[in-house]
Amino acid sequence: MNAILENLSTKLPHLADLTGYDAIAAIVLIMLWLGVGWWVEDRPARQSASSVMLTHRMNWMRQMARRDPRILDGNLLGGLQNSASFFASTSLLGLGGLLAMLGQAENLDVVAHALPLSSETTPDGLRLRLAAPIFFIAYAFFKFAWSQRLFGYCAVLIGATPEWDETREAEIMAAAHRAGVINGLAARSFNRGLRSMYFTLGSLAWLIGPLTLILATCAVVLMINRREFHSESRAAIDVSKTL
Repeated sequence: MNAILENLSTKLPHLADLTGYDAIAAIVLIMLWLGVGWWVEDRPARQSASSVMLTHRMNWMRQMARRDPRILDGNLLGGLQNSASFFASTSLLGLGGLLAMLGQAENLDVVAHALPLSSETTPDGLRLRLAAPIFFIAYAFFKFAWSQRLFGYCAVLIGATPEWDETREAEIMAAAHRAGVINGLAARSFNRGLRSMYFTLGSLAWLIGPLTLILATCAVVLMINRREFHSESRAAIDVSKTL
């Protein structure tokens, strides 16, 4: 066993292959990733597009409770499940590609050093830099897979919601509320998966150097902020506006 561990330790990349600038860039990446999650989901000053859509999802479930038959709701939910399944499959393909890149670090080193703003590093250093996009794409897969399962839970809750009867309004609305909560949690996991895919693309810039990682990450954050708070779609779904 000791011989196996010693053999692995000689083959695995060492942290010494990264510089202090890489450490700073990694800290910036983590802080921005965590910060944008809070900014989108819990910002008190203004709701994001994702938060506003939660209101519409709850309204959807309330309308579902009064609708008969509920074929439309089933079709809509099936589309959401298919979207989550598609992105989960895409994440797995991306993960496979990134893992394959680990074995091509020597070739990546040549390409990376030929690009502007590149920093000196070793093939083992590039392997360490690939840890960031691998983490984000793997995290995205788990979020998409969980989102698909939660949409399945929501489908079951819709099926368990009794047909509309005014004498059972409180019971039916409670069931609709449960379905709406699960629908919202599924959407939250889906959105987190999407943000992780964005950060996967941004963190690939680390292959060039720590400066490009910071610039790419900031660009990803600005893009997410615009889409969630200042886009035309955000204005269109605003429940506070009336026609």
